[in-house]
Formats: sequence, structure tokens, C-alpha cells
Amino acid sequence: MSEQNELHELQNITHQYRKSLAAYEARTGLAPQSVDTRGNGEDKQLFARMDADLTAIELRAQLKATEARLAKLEAEPTIRSRPASGARNASDEAAYRWLKAVATGDTAEFRALSTSSTNAAIPTDLERRIVEKKQQMGVIRGMSNVMRITSDRKVAVENALPTSEWIDEAATQTATDPTFSAQIVFEPRTLRCSTILSQQFIEDAIGQGDIGTAMEYVSRKMAMSMSLKEEQAFTVGDTGATSPEPQGIAFNGGPITQVIDLAGAAVTTVSADNIIDLAHTVAPEYRVGPRVSYLISDVLVKTVRKLKSSSDYIWLPAGAPNTNALATGVAGTIYGFPYRVGKYMPTATANGNVFAVFGDFDYYEIVDRTGVTALMDPYSLQDKLQTRLNVFQRLDAKCTLPAAFAAITC
Repeated sequence: MSEQNELHELQNITHQYRKSLAAYEARTGLAPQSVDTRGNGEDKQLFARMDADLTAIELRAQLKATEARLAKLEAEPTIRSRPASGARNASDEAAYRWLKAVATGDTAEFRALSTSSTNAAIPTDLERRIVEKKQQMGVIRGMSNVMRITSDRKVAVENALPTSEWIDEAATQTATDPTFSAQIVFEPRTLRCSTILSQQFIEDAIGQGDIGTAMEYVSRKMAMSMSLKEEQAFTVGDTGATSPEPQGIAFNGGPITQVIDLAGAAVTTVSADNIIDLAHTVAPEYRVGPRVSYLISDVLVKTVRKLKSSSDYIWLPAGAPNTNALATGVAGTIYGFPYRVGKYMPTATANGNVFAVFGDFDYYEIVDRTGVTALMDPYSLQDKLQTRLNVFQRLDAKCTLPAAFAAITC
């Protein structure tokens, strides 16, 4: 298909898409987004087909642009440099593709390889090693409800059900509708990691036979950096006017209103009664399901493990005779519910700090607007023979139902 025909087809599908959305809104009185949950089967199938057509055409256009950039790249002698042997192993091939992406701005390759480099000396052989630090990666994304969105998303929060009642035969009943108390708006926020590549590093890396080691290292560290920053925001993120973070589930003064208040006591004073009260503060309907869990710090895990009844620890292994045990030896549970250790859960004794969260994390929702995107800036640092690489993603997170959670606070 020619570029002109592709453009014409894309414009035609877009036009029909907008007409169909307008017709749906005129016919139902509902916003176009409601077709996902309230549209009939014909509406859903129509919009699904149009979405698929749009995606296919856009992907073809991106592929053509990528092929053109790579063809231009192959014409550049500097970038075509190869190791002296003329052969590349699988690791070399991945690194070479990444360097092509650096030169051409091919964001598809950046998403596939997810790597960048600082201007530090990166070892490309086993004689010059980097001793890596271990970091605890994010846990909240794995606990929560994660969605992909294409624009800002509004979520209605249910307030009341239709009324049911017992009536006499032939009596009249008044019909009622469910009610909604509020709308929650997800507005994608930008998380960025910015690094610098020296021209010397790029040139030296192209000529190295063990280039993949360096590329693997910087890729892993970029992913770790963004994951840690994301985890911190999901835990204690502030959505105030001066802070562009998502809403943290354990933010001081944040979404959770059902609390067990320790009245200024330290995290190490948490008792077995506090743990039991925390679980039962949440209504029974929110204590079932695959995402019901505690989110606590490692300090609080240690404190709970040390709780005693007389001289006996009440957190006992399976088969122990103590019936007061908070857990019966099942790994990763407290009072019968799983727990996850949050790297950024507060432990300092400060008014309002959240020491523990319990509830159904199906109601803490993370929305991803885009995957990881990379933009090259070869100009702002050109006097230093450096290229800046900005990698970013857009996402948001919010507690959609505070009633599904409770917290122990200071």
C-alpha cells in the first residue's frame, strides 16, 4: 500500500470513528467512554474493529519510518563499524541494535532493549568489573490492579444500590437507580530518567567484541532506577500542587481514613491487638480476594515476629501448640493474610505517618498511559561531545475506594 493510500485510509477510519462515537452519544446520552461497560455488543464490536484498523495502519507507518532510518544508517561509514573479526555474537548483536537506535532515535528499539548510559567509564570486559549493589525492586505494582489507558480516565465511585423491599401482592414499588458519590480522574504523570552518553563511549562500544556486557548493565540500572522511584510514589506519593507524583497508598494525610492511631508511639510498639484490629477495621467483603494483603516495612515485620505471650513468641511455625499464633507457619502471612514488605513504608515516629496498610489492593489502581519512550538530544551538549538520552513513561495511581483499606498510624 502506498503512503498516500495509507494516509487516506487512516483519515477515513478516523472520520468514521468520530462519527460512530457521536452517534453513540446522541443515541444513548452517555459519554463515548461508557461503551466499554454499558454499550451493546454491536457498539463494542464496531469500536473494537476500528481500534484494530487504526493500530494496524499506525504500525505500518512506524515500520516504514524505521526502515527508512535504518537504510540511512547503513550509508554512514562510522556507524557501520564492526569488530575486527567481522562476526558478532548474540550479545554483540543486541548492543549493536541499541547503538543504531541511539543514532536514529528509533524508540521501538529503546522499548525492546530499555538501556542508556551515564558518562561514567563502563567496563566492557571481565578484568574491569563493577561491584553492583542489590536493591529491593517494587512490590506495589504486583499487588495492585494495573490497566492501560489511551487518555485521561474518569472512574465513577458507586454510592448506593437500587432499593429492594418486601411488598404485598399487587402493591406498588417505587423504582430507584444506583447512585454514585464521586468521580476519580486518572491523569497520567511523567516519570523520567535522564542520562548522558559520551561520543567516545559510543565509538569505543561499537568497536568492542564484548559490548553486550556494558549494554546489559546500563539497561538493568535504568530499569531499577525507574522502578524504585515508581515504588516510592506508589507508597508515599503526594499529589499536591507542588508535587507531580501519583497518589501514594501510605501518604501521610492521604486516601485512607480508617485508622488505628498509636497516638505518637513508635512503630516498635505495635501490638498483636493492633494487628487484629487493623484487619477487622476493613469490612468483611474487602477481606476476601487475591489482592487482600498487608503492606508493611521490614521493621514492622521484625516487631510482629517478636511479639510474645508470656515467654513464647506468638508467631510460631506450623504444628506448634500455641493457639494464639498470628500465623501458623505459612510463609508470608500475618493473622492469616499475606503481607508484602514495602521499601518506602514509613518507620519514623511522626504525627500521621502510616506504619501499616491492610486491605484489598484491587482498589488501588495503577494506569499506564505509555510504555517506556526514549528521546535523544544530540545538540545541547555537543560542545562536550556528549549526547543526552531522556527515557520516560506516563502513568498514574490512585486509591479508588478508601473503605477497602485501613492503616496503623502514628
